[in-house]
Amino acid sequence: RIQATVAGRLVYRQNSRTWFVASNPRRYHLSQSPAATPISSNNMSKVTSNMGVGDRVIGIVEDQKASADYYRINIFGSHSALLHVLSFEGATKRNRPQLEPGSLVYCRVIKGFAGGRMDPELSCKVGGGSGNNSSSSKGKSVYNDEEEDDGGASGKDWMTNEGTYGPLNGGTSFRVSIGLARELLLPENAVLSALDKSGIPFEIAIGVNGMVWVNSPDPEITIMILNAIKNSEVMPEDKVRGMVKVMVK
Repeated sequence: RIQATVAGRLVYRQNSRTWFVASNPRRYHLSQSPAATPISSNNMSKVTSNMGVGDRVIGIVEDQKASADYYRINIFGSHSALLHVLSFEGATKRNRPQLEPGSLVYCRVIKGFAGGRMDPELSCKVGGGSGNNSSSSKGKSVYNDEEEDDGGASGKDWMTNEGTYGPLNGGTSFRVSIGLARELLLPENAVLSALDKSGIPFEIAIGVNGMVWVNSPDPEITIMILNAIKNSEVMPEDKVRGMVKVMVK
């Protein structure tokens, strides 16, 4: 007999042939992530190291640890996360981003420890490579079936400002519910598809931890996108498309 312990939407994950409940928790936690390895008697030893691996998150730099090798990142979860100073595409000891406290960064979880009860490790490299060259999981994307697929993420050098992961400069960030953030990350999300088809220029980054970053050439466009995203949480898909058409006119 199977019994659900949390409320949410039942989703089938094709690549692993498993089901999970897409819930809407108040706070981000690796153990509640869709990326968490399904628990069974055969994989208990893997569970603690795979919690949340592959999650895309937006965090805020808090400080740099005394070792000078890691940034401490606030990912709005039960624990802060650690980001190695060389975990950026093309970064070297002499040429790497200098992140100040308060900076926004888009990255992904590559290591989880103690079932999410300790600080996880993050990376800004496509596929989740670790900056200290240690062996680690590549951090497969939750929402893609191919093992090596990172959802079309761009791995360009951090200096070009054209890569998927890395510092988020300019723009506006805001919080949404965890459930809405997960919906926005789905490939066929209604509101983002409608905004894309509308032709308005904008950039967006979405973290499964409930953080969204939007950048556009006009503050009015940014506000419109923000309102469209928040309104979509309580509207059916057909209504969402109509809402976007009205807002864009």
